[in-house]
Amino acid sequence: MKKIFILMVCVCISVIATAQTKVTWGVEAGVGFSSWMGEGASHSDALFNPRVGVSVDVPLTGLVSFQTGLDYESKGAQYKIGGYDVTVDQNYLRMPLLAAFHLGTTANFDVVVRGGAYLACGISGKNNVEDGDLTYSWSTFKDLDFPSSDPNVTETLKGFHRFDAGFQVGAALDFTRWTVGMDAEFGLCRIQRDGPRNLSLFVGVGYKF
Repeated sequence: MKKIFILMVCVCISVIATAQTKVTWGVEAGVGFSSWMGEGASHSDALFNPRVGVSVDVPLTGLVSFQTGLDYESKGAQYKIGGYDVTVDQNYLRMPLLAAFHLGTTANFDVVVRGGAYLACGISGKNNVEDGDLTYSWSTFKDLDFPSSDPNVTETLKGFHRFDAGFQVGAALDFTRWTVGMDAEFGLCRIQRDGPRNLSLFVGVGYKF
């Protein structure tokens, strides 16, 4: 997983270094909804989550650019099981790898349609189980050991997979200094063995330097 991130960072640096036109840097912040899809996701409900990060836009031609960056993004879902309320928070460092198509409306305003892939690494999170007035919590991405019915045997609840990847599509309104956009993300990796995949929708605002 670390090798993949290092490789992608090197590729992005290479693209930026060889760009023949102005590279645009910016900061972004957004909010959205996340949930799960696929096997094991039928009873999950969405959570309201944030996303913040830095963005890079590298022009390739007059109407096409390469967009990347690094985000801190929260995902997860909530559901009920056996009378218990369960909330799962998954916090990631995420790198988008997008092709952006600029429609070139006017000199001070543009419409951008983008799509591509993303890579993400889980860095923190909590599983919270509410039982009346009691709440039990443990780390989302770490294994949990607990005693079984046999006092000499310890059982293990496996943590979520840290690595996530998928594809992303979106659109944005691009002004001279500001951008306003919306993106949908569809995970391709299961968050657990035989488990669901991540699904999210974010709306964000960015400022360009």
